[in-house]
Amino acid sequence: MFKPAQKSHKVSHYVVDQVRDAILKGEFKPGDRLASQRELIDQFQVSKASMREALRVLEVMGLIEARKGTGGGIFAAEVNMNTTVHSLTNFLHFKNVSVGDITMLRYFLEPHLAEIALSRMTKNDIRILETMTNDEVSTPAVKEKQGIGFHYYVARFSENPLLILLMDFIESLLADLKVKLNPGPEFYDEVEQDHHRIIACFRRKDGVSVKKEMAAHVLRVGSHLATLAGSAPFSPSSFQGDHDLYTEAGLNIYPPGSGNEGPLPPAAQKSLQELGVLLRHVGKRDLYFVQVKGELHAQERPRSKNSREVFTT
Repeated sequence: MFKPAQKSHKVSHYVVDQVRDAILKGEFKPGDRLASQRELIDQFQVSKASMREALRVLEVMGLIEARKGTGGGIFAAEVNMNTTVHSLTNFLHFKNVSVGDITMLRYFLEPHLAEIALSRMTKNDIRILETMTNDEVSTPAVKEKQGIGFHYYVARFSENPLLILLMDFIESLLADLKVKLNPGPEFYDEVEQDHHRIIACFRRKDGVSVKKEMAAHVLRVGSHLATLAGSAPFSPSSFQGDHDLYTEAGLNIYPPGSGNEGPLPPAAQKSLQELGVLLRHVGKRDLYFVQVKGELHAQERPRSKNSREVFTT
């Protein structure tokens, strides 16, 4: 079944690679017996110490389980979501993943997941999301877990195992971050308000707004956690052309107070100002004051066709 270990490779790594590939290719189904430890040593022609090291690694990966007693041996385990997430977390532990990295992934992923969920969500699903949000607020003892269920539940509507796995992984990273950084009650109050705004979009079947609200929520959370971590937050303005998804619908993807409160990228706002078009954010939501000036300032003469003021959202 298995080939002897080659001297050019670390012995235990060679064993791990062969067993892992055989399980992932479906040569062994969950619950199938691979062999006894003695039989594996003979097949791979390795020492007992090298085999023990390889089997420990495979167990940590969640690929095998060792059973003792009559009929015991090494068996293929069922690879579940938790096993995969833990493996990814262990791998990225040494990759210096920042809050900004997590926020970037969420920003590009979650608004689209929300849009997919909106087309498939029932009234009962909306009630479940409301209950999740309310329960998280009413249980301060576990507030570091707030938001975990909400986003994973939204991702489930994609019916895509890769996207669901990614969201489970992201939520696991966020849970660890929240425990470590302890963002405090004001943070969770803002999360609650954001979730209720997203739920309101689901209720009225507003696909444009649900993407906007989810994007703004992701950026708010990322900015807050990055500040606590002492690192730079993710900013969509650093990517050329990534505004198209939101600005084509006239949406402001930046949360109030982020320093990017116009409905357009800073460079575009500057160009408009040079042409005499001024944009001013009004209040804390998505209302903007637009002023188009002619040759003279508005206060220097009565309004005319060259000087007009309008409100827009």
